[in-house]
Amino acid sequence: MPLRRVPSHAPRRSATRRVVEWAGVAALAGILGGCGPAVSNDGGKSSMIFGLFKSKYTTTVRPELGGALKRETAYPAVSTPPAPSYPTLRNVSADAPPPAGVLATERKPQPPAEAFIVDAGAGQPAVALVNTYGAKQSTGFWEIQPGTPARFGKARTGTIDPAQSKWIMWSSEGVLALPANRILFHLKYHDPRPVDALFVYDIAADRVRRFADVTPDWARGLPLQYLASLQVRPDTVLVRYGSDKERVGPQRYVNHFDHLVLFSPRHPDGLEIATVGLDDGNVRRWGVVGSRLWLETTDDRANPPRSNVWSLDLTSVL
Repeated sequence: MPLRRVPSHAPRRSATRRVVEWAGVAALAGILGGCGPAVSNDGGKSSMIFGLFKSKYTTTVRPELGGALKRETAYPAVSTPPAPSYPTLRNVSADAPPPAGVLATERKPQPPAEAFIVDAGAGQPAVALVNTYGAKQSTGFWEIQPGTPARFGKARTGTIDPAQSKWIMWSSEGVLALPANRILFHLKYHDPRPVDALFVYDIAADRVRRFADVTPDWARGLPLQYLASLQVRPDTVLVRYGSDKERVGPQRYVNHFDHLVLFSPRHPDGLEIATVGLDDGNVRRWGVVGSRLWLETTDDRANPPRSNVWSLDLTSVL
């Protein structure tokens, strides 16, 4: 099933949802009266005064990009993202776990297993990240039989994490094909505490690298989503994920940071171009005009929420 193209497309997600623990980091207590709005500068370095305390969730930008976000007055009409020039994902179900399972041509409800398949390309076989459901949920990588797209081939030997043997259960809930034969995936696992993390799989090397701990994009509601992506050029994609949550009300959370990471043949393992701090808002919209990235952000700690528009010239990293 081809990846649906939208202006800021989301990675493929599992339809099998786990119960999410809605316990968050303790909120700032007793915000003193008389708080003024945050004050931001063009460098994305912001400050917000809560009573006598200064907030510390500031933005950082790579030096080669000028080290600063540029404040803008309005969000523009952005370009339609191009189609990727590298293989994208197909999410299909299987009637049984691998290797015996037969793959469908689409994802059916509540399957015993599902596969996120990256088709063959650049001298590499078709490879699938496979979630197996049942008494113990697990995730692994399998090749697809050449010439027989409905059957699993051999298992890949790469392990996700050195401590994987101690995990109780694990499954992937968001998967994204990357340039240069990589796959970025979110994994929820229990060690035994519940953990959400991102990993990058190198198809050619059959190697998994832990990338970062991650928190959901709370503003997008349920089901929880952990990854967003924006195609910048046919061979270049920008990925966004959040970290370091804060509870701001009953079942209301914000992330202290939004991380923007560029993947391309030039940067196959990912280049973090900016970390947008909550003082400048969480990213709500993003797009590209030419080589300039545009961001619309909102800080939901303020009442009413405070919005900003920023831009960043990506020319030096493209």
